[in-house]
Amino acid sequence: MIIALSGFMKCGKSTFGKRAATLMEWRFIDLDELISSEYGPVSAIFAQRGEAYFRQVETSMLEKALLTAENTILSLGGGTVLAPENRTLLKEKALTVWINTSTNLILNGINDSTDRPLISGKSMEEILALFNERVPIYKSCADRIIDVTDEKSVEDVAKEIEAVLKA
Repeated sequence: MIIALSGFMKCGKSTFGKRAATLMEWRFIDLDELISSEYGPVSAIFAQRGEAYFRQVETSMLEKALLTAENTILSLGGGTVLAPENRTLLKEKALTVWINTSTNLILNGINDSTDRPLISGKSMEEILALFNERVPIYKSCADRIIDVTDEKSVEDVAKEIEAVLKA
């Protein structure tokens, strides 16, 4: 079984996923880290080869992760679910959980982020527009949705991820 966590950048997928994997005694994979380990930093891939090349690499690495993982929490990149072929792979091989975080939490998390090529140099309004553009895609490919609020701790969200298996 693979639980894939989707959601906008800086929504907490990796933080929540690592904690849930520890609770469940499962393996944790961060797709962006997997890509970086083979191809170099995501920001460098974007800068040197462009977004289209990065998306090809992302699809290839997603497929590889889904074929080799068992009892794994997989943290997806914020744009992984944009590609129809990735959504198909996820439907076939994983249970996809959308980490639905408030725009305030995301904007606060992104505020100091310089390593996100799609938002580097963008205004908060442009980032919010990108977020709103992606929400219907996150929702459409989610098997489950976990709403994250200021009141929820990492432990709370990790336990909700764990509970997905029992639902």
